[in-house]
Amino acid sequence: MRSFARSLFAVRLASASSIVGLLALAAACGGGMGAKPGGNLMDQTFAGQNACNPKNHDRPFIINWDATDQSSFQSAAKRDVIYVHYEGCELKVLDGCRDDSVAGTLGSYSPVVWTSGGVESIDIHDKGELYAKLPLGALSLSGKVESGEKLHMEYYVSGTQTATREKVYRSDLTKMKGCEGATHFVYNYNLGAFALASQSSLHAEVNGSYFGFGGGGSKDNLTKAEKKGGDISTCTGQSAKEVESCKVPVRLTLRAIEDGANPDIAASKTPDTDESLNAAGKLKAESDTEKKAAEHLATANIKKESKDGKSCLAELDEHDKLDPRPTGLSTNPASGKTAGLRAECVMLSGQCDAGKVAFRKALEATKAGSIGAEQMDKIVDAEAGMFCQGSSMSEKDQFAKAKTELTNGGLGVQKKSLGECQAAFDTFMKLYKKQGGDDPGKALTGIQMPAPNCFAKAGDCAAAFKTYKAIDDARDAKDSLKSKNEKFLRSNFENLVDSCKGK
Repeated sequence: MRSFARSLFAVRLASASSIVGLLALAAACGGGMGAKPGGNLMDQTFAGQNACNPKNHDRPFIINWDATDQSSFQSAAKRDVIYVHYEGCELKVLDGCRDDSVAGTLGSYSPVVWTSGGVESIDIHDKGELYAKLPLGALSLSGKVESGEKLHMEYYVSGTQTATREKVYRSDLTKMKGCEGATHFVYNYNLGAFALASQSSLHAEVNGSYFGFGGGGSKDNLTKAEKKGGDISTCTGQSAKEVESCKVPVRLTLRAIEDGANPDIAASKTPDTDESLNAAGKLKAESDTEKKAAEHLATANIKKESKDGKSCLAELDEHDKLDPRPTGLSTNPASGKTAGLRAECVMLSGQCDAGKVAFRKALEATKAGSIGAEQMDKIVDAEAGMFCQGSSMSEKDQFAKAKTELTNGGLGVQKKSLGECQAAFDTFMKLYKKQGGDDPGKALTGIQMPAPNCFAKAGDCAAAFKTYKAIDDARDAKDSLKSKNEKFLRSNFENLVDSCKGK
């Protein structure tokens, strides 16, 4: 992912002391006689005292991010919780604060909760309001405000994504070099669109919006935004979540990293017996209401879908404490789906082999009478392809995962980023001769359609065609199309990848 250390991600605002100096200079140059004692001293205002205090700005709008920054943020947030250094009025995203081999190690985000509402507006009349309402935009906008310009911003929130963890402790980050300096994490962020302009440039308001919210008004009469994210004119309460231009990051909710050790953390040990098969440490079950136990089970499923294996295991531990029935414990293979869920979360936590053992035991305990050993092996391998991650994976599991990633991305089961498609394809090509079975060429044929489509659905037809050619070159000579000309290859490629026709 491209570095977030760009100037737009590290917005340093003028300090309060600098502003005081400027005001004092202005007073000395001609403000003397009519000034009331202390009447316009910046250090006596909210803005002067709190302009660079993150505690007063824990929900900043990110109006200086361009489309590339917004896209990079969303791509990273699909995999991990975002951590930042936020001090004074400087916000810097720490793109290295993550485990590259295990997604969700430090948390992830639950699926978007979509909302329907109306356009909201913010008006800026002076520097104090600029600091209070748009602190991360003050550096680029302060000149306008100082010259007497007033600002108007409209925004619409189409949805919110929230982290799977409510708190993060300093001890959770100590082993990650890229997390040095982290002060906050993005607990949630709002998706939608916004537009901002000087009030002097506003055209006629239509249906409560100067920027055409909801498609109302002629484009000729719409105010041209000086800063924007997405396209607010495409947002409506009924269809905002279906429109990409109304789903860009607009506002962050930041939470400070808690000092000290995480009180809920449990030692993680690879299980090697039935009794100890519990990646987060088996806890003694205590009686409580089944309703609360069911809530923890439902939350565990959500965190599994968010690829936060550790949090999923923690929820299952709580479930097991509240529901002590032996047949319902997630650590009991006979619990079926619950045991299978735990096995998947063990895989997601980076312990692929332990998760596979657990899943196989769950199958043996519940399906031995209906499926045979060979079919069980295939099911376990398929599970590994979907949920295993981490640097300790065997080549067999790496190959299975790469094949699953390409297939899911190509068929549209899961949208993959370009980076995810490329990583999966590189792994597949590296291992297919060793792990592709008795006929590696058959393995290549199996991805000839989904692999290019994975890249196409990620938005890069050039990469999709390059992938198709690489597969063709690697096939057996008797089946290869490499002797054909480019036009012939392109024709065959477009027959397999409809979305890239003519591109």
